[in-house]
Formats: sequence, C-alpha cells, structure tokens
Amino acid sequence: MISYLQQLTAVLMAPVMSLLNNTLVGWLAKHFCIWWQRKRPPTQGSVAPGFEPVAALFRKNFENGVEQSTGGSAFSVYYKGSKVVDLWGGFADTTVRQLWEEDTMTVIFSATKGIAALCMSMLVDRGQLDFDQTVAFYWPEFAQRGKEKITVRMLLNHEAGLAATAQPISFKDLKDQDALGRLLAESPPCWPPGTGHGYHAFTFGLYCSQLLMRVDPQRRTLGQFFKDEVAEPFDIDIHIGLPLELNYRVARLTGILDFPYSVSLSYIPRDVVSWLFIWAFVTGRSFIHEVIQKATDMAMIRKMIKPQARALENPSSSGIGTARAAAKVYGILANGGQPLQGQRLLSKKLVEDILAEAGPPSLDKVVAIETNFSNGYALFDCEGSRQFGHHGAGGQQCVADPQYKLGIAYVSSHFSPYGFGNDPRFLSLQKATYKCVRDLQAKPL
Repeated sequence: MISYLQQLTAVLMAPVMSLLNNTLVGWLAKHFCIWWQRKRPPTQGSVAPGFEPVAALFRKNFENGVEQSTGGSAFSVYYKGSKVVDLWGGFADTTVRQLWEEDTMTVIFSATKGIAALCMSMLVDRGQLDFDQTVAFYWPEFAQRGKEKITVRMLLNHEAGLAATAQPISFKDLKDQDALGRLLAESPPCWPPGTGHGYHAFTFGLYCSQLLMRVDPQRRTLGQFFKDEVAEPFDIDIHIGLPLELNYRVARLTGILDFPYSVSLSYIPRDVVSWLFIWAFVTGRSFIHEVIQKATDMAMIRKMIKPQARALENPSSSGIGTARAAAKVYGILANGGQPLQGQRLLSKKLVEDILAEAGPPSLDKVVAIETNFSNGYALFDCEGSRQFGHHGAGGQQCVADPQYKLGIAYVSSHFSPYGFGNDPRFLSLQKATYKCVRDLQAKPL
C-alpha cells in the first residue's frame, strides 16, 4: 500500500517538480550568465575617433542589464560612407556559453522588408518596373477579386489590403513558387485597396518576390536577385534563404521563446506604442488576428531556430545577417545610393524620392498604431531628422538618414517585446550616435 501511494504521489507531483526544477535551472542559468559576463569584457569591436561614447554605452548596456544576459546583440554605423561603429557582445548561444563573434548573424525578422523594398526600387531604377503601374500589368493573374487597380506603389506602401491570404500559408508553400503565386493571386483584399494602409507583416515580401520574378529577365526570386545584385557585388552579409552550411554562424534566438523558464520584467513593454498594439490585439480592433492565423508557420518565431526554416526564402520576415551588413546597405543609400568607391546601388533621385513622396502617418488597420511607409520603407523621425528603413520583431532596426549621411543598424538574438523601432536598447545607442555626429560637426575645421 505504501509503495502504491509513493508511486501515485510521484506521478502526480512529476509535472510540478519538473516546472520547479526547470524554473530554478532557468533562474540559475540566467544569473550565472550575468556573473560570467561581468567577469569578462562583455563587448568587442571598434569605433572611429569621436564615437567612443557609443562603445562605452554599448558596454554599459550589457553590464547594467539593459542588454539581457541570455542573448547577444550588435550595433553598427556608417557615416558619410565610412564605417565608424562596429560593436558586438553577449552570447550567440548561452546553453554552451558561445560568445557572439565578429561574424555572428541573427534573424532580422521584418527588417528584411527594407531589403525587399531596395530590390523593387532597383527594378524601377532600371526601367523594368513602374511604381504607378498596376501590379496586374506585369502579373495578369493578379487581377482577380478586386485587385485589378492595385498599383505597385500601393502594394509597397501596404495599401493593397493584402495583409492576409485566402488560404493559410505554411513553410511547405514557400518551397513551390508557382503554387505560392497562384495562392497569392487568388487572395482577395481584406479591405478596399487604396482606402487605408495596414501592415502586410507576412505577405509583403512574398508579393514582392512574385512580382520581381515576372519582370526580371532571369525570372529570379527576390532572394536570388538580392544575392546576385546586392549581396555579392557590394559585400553585404545578409541572406534571404540561408545556405545550410552557414547555420553555425547564426545566434540562437532567446527571450520570449524561453517563457516560462526565464520570466523577466524586461518582457513588459514600457512605451505607449507597444501597449496600443497589445490593446488592439486583445480587443480584436484590427486585422491582426486574421493576419497571424493565415501566416501559420511564418508567425511561429520558435520555428526560426530550425536550419530548414532558415533555408526557405521569405522576404517578409526571415532574412538573416549582421548589423554591419545592414548598416552598410543603409549607409550607401544615405550617401545618395553610391559607396565612396565602386558602382552605384541606387540612383540619387530614387533615394531622395523615398522621403520627398511620403505622406503623413495614419492609423494602421493591422497593428492599430500610426505608421508611415514610402516605396516600401518605414519612415521614422529622430533627433529632428527624417529616416527611412525598417524595423523588425524582437528589437531589430535598420535605418538611413540622408541629412546626416548615416546608416544605422541594431540586431539582437534576444527577442524583446519591442518591434516598431522602439526598443530601448537601440534607442539609447542611436541617441548617443547622433550626439557624437553633432559634436564632430560642431568642431572647427
């Protein structure tokens, strides 16, 4: 009888003990990582003269807990065409205490959309695409179910109403471009096109790639086009569809993915923008539920840990690269579309048009906050200056500032609750960068 009771108690208590053990293990691992980081220099990299305060702040963020001990991050800046900040720190994988190295990459999530927008602008620059032409002109099958008047510009600026597809999209669908094209062409708009904008979180890059395939003479996907026309000739270490052999360089995603074993107050957002989005999600006052439901695999962040998922081309949200590479791209754009030496990436006029043709921000039908897009890029205001680029879930942010000729990028493997360019880790570094630039500009020649 005693033996039976002991066995029954063990069975009933097993889940409770497992949770306690896992929670304790997670807590101990987290605090060991904090101790370990404080026992060694937590950051590495270099800065140009005048940008030392940025390096000091980056290090301080790791020491005082602004940067979480369970992950790693990188921050890079190009100024007037030259790299002036290149910093990295923390862990690429805390489970084996693998440090973030110079060539460590991470998933940049929706910051990939800025790369997709660049590819579309390059086609316009070459005369192969027109922002104001209808999508159906290039892709006749697209003209179904009320989409015949949607222009390329409307599609890029999230005004097409195509935030969710008629049928759910899985990773399996990403392997068959022809079937994916049919699914996208057959999907009706969620709202009348042109009557407002709503963030095409998971469909933006898919539609861009299908359109690109139909105007590119080589019928390349967007990921292949970017590799051939940007990544290789300009030495940009970003991949849309990561080769399996490069997975050893990718940091392991942490943060919200660790719940409930690594609960922290850092997962509670502290800004109005994030809470407005959460409120809309909870109350169902936007299209966000439908968007996530139809995105299936693409909305499951945990699946991006798998190499097979990273190998798939998804120009909406699964690009993988370094902060250095993203800052270089936007540094080139901020410098008028041309590096200090070498071939031009984009014409100066097209770069200038991104900000010149932008309208005012308005309420987004999907994320229920005010957003603003121009030719596929998200627009931001910073320190009295205008930026364009793109944010990404978990805190990623990549921007260009043509006024100051700045290209700035922050990436992290620690997935924070901030996804609209509002991550405190990035904002503090950006503010320090602008102060350094202004101090340099104020010095007499």
